Amino acid sequence: MSNDWDGTRKTVGTLSIWIGTTALFAPRWIAGALGVRPDAARGDVALPLLVRLGAARNIAMGAALLVTPAPQARRTTEVALLLTGLDAAAVWTSRATGDVRPRSAVLSGIVLAVAAYGAARWHRR
Repeated sequence: MSNDWDGTRKTVGTLSIWIGTTALFAPRWIAGALGVRPDAARGDVALPLLVRLGAARNIAMGAALLVTPAPQARRTTEVALLLTGLDAAAVWTSRATGDVRPRSAVLSGIVLAVAAYGAARWHRR
């Protein structure tokens, strides 16, 4: 049980840090790759700031997962799931107004489902 969680938290933590770091240094590229309309990804002056704010949060959550021992990780996973849900809601709202591509909404749904599954699996133990 502990080894299973240890591997999962290290994988998710490391992935979060890598994605956050990429977004921190290439916010327009990552926004475009995730489905933001090309004209918005290139021309919106606020976009880099907003992406970098999300990137900083991703890096912080990834670091928290890497340093949090298994017994205290319950709260970290709850916060990560809450933030993932809020991210998905923001993407779905943007999709409804036509600001992002369908793949962003699908990707957000997959990420939310995987996060919810992981949190539920961890909390059942």
